[in-house]
Amino acid sequence: MKKHCSLKKASAFFMSMALVAGAMPANAGGLFKSDSGIVAYAATEAKAPAVGTLYKVGDTITVTGETWFLIDDDANSGYPKTMLNSDITITGFENSDADNQYVWKTGDIMFTDVHNGFYVTRKDPSVEPEGFYITGGKGTENDPFVLGLSAPKFSGRNITLNDGFGMNFIVGEVNEENLDELKVKLSGDCDEAGDSLQSLELKNINGQEVYCVTANVSANEMNSKITAELFYGDSETPVDTFAFSVNEYLDAVDNSGNAKLDALVKATRQYGKVAEAYFNGSTLPSVTDHSQDILGANTSFGEFTINKYQPWFDSSEAIISLVLDSKLAVRLYTAKYEESGHDVAAFDMWTFDADNKLVISPFTEIYAFTGANGKVCFEVPGITPTQLGTTFNVNYQGTDYLFSPMSWAYRVMSHKGAPAKDVAVANALYEYFIAATDYVG
Repeated sequence: MKKHCSLKKASAFFMSMALVAGAMPANAGGLFKSDSGIVAYAATEAKAPAVGTLYKVGDTITVTGETWFLIDDDANSGYPKTMLNSDITITGFENSDADNQYVWKTGDIMFTDVHNGFYVTRKDPSVEPEGFYITGGKGTENDPFVLGLSAPKFSGRNITLNDGFGMNFIVGEVNEENLDELKVKLSGDCDEAGDSLQSLELKNINGQEVYCVTANVSANEMNSKITAELFYGDSETPVDTFAFSVNEYLDAVDNSGNAKLDALVKATRQYGKVAEAYFNGSTLPSVTDHSQDILGANTSFGEFTINKYQPWFDSSEAIISLVLDSKLAVRLYTAKYEESGHDVAAFDMWTFDADNKLVISPFTEIYAFTGANGKVCFEVPGITPTQLGTTFNVNYQGTDYLFSPMSWAYRVMSHKGAPAKDVAVANALYEYFIAATDYVG
């Protein structure tokens, strides 16, 4: 019998969906059967070992030459691996309560004096797996094939609303043995599309540490499907493929009973529709008029009353524009550049703490570059939806230029002849900003 071992490997990640910090329905996908236990298999199949291969009772592992397997995933096992040099058939299945493992037997063949099959730790004792997978390794003595109850594959998705739309493709069954071997290729209308393979990043999503790759898409591409292909090692064939769009994700969000989440989802979807119409020249969707909310957003400091979004300079001194591609940013075109020609400016951010005390961030240097219509500008990058109403200060050659990203919307609403598409964007941005602020507040 197998030796008893008390320590087992951790269970698979539980994948959840979220917008910013809010929970959404799980999207893990079932890898186990939820019915009664495995009784028998009708067909047999011969399969060569490779990452992603599923073996069931009756299947034959086709071995060519000396091939090494990690036959016991318990780190405390004294006999964790063995070498095979001929084909072997999985003849039976056993549930090991004492060791909390599943055992796939190989008939009378004994790998060692305590192993008569492949021992894989359970993930959920209430269900029976259909078999075991090759989850990693190359079959060498130093890098034996690793076994698991599910193969590395895309196991969840998530969207993060930061300075753009970050589409996170989450991969399950990642461990120290296979992390460096797993790569992802992205295709579609995203910044990362191309032939380059992306490494997995460890991120914290809703309190869970998960491995994923992120595709950054622009607001006008929310309806475009992004495809991710998961590759293992040197293989030119993906072990898994997964595709979705931002809008498909938003359609799947369960916002029942959560008014703030519902408002954020609607505002996000509307923002995308307006951006798509803006850039493609298509018919603009109907958007609620927020001109009074923007132009009448006043705040008082003692005896002074100012508008929250009005820039602290006039258009003869400087103008601002918004960048609505995959990374939301604000650009400042200052008339003073024509006089000085210096290429360095700096910006800081003005916020208020819990006691309503002004907090000014450290300065960050930014550099001049050619923007729209061949004019030189300075860019404040990384604007999140909750920062659309935040005051930024760009200091250039001793002059402070204070504004918020919503200052662009203020200028649009202040101009009676503003283009309809600019007005639509201003209204959609306002709703996006308010909904995001309410949601995280």
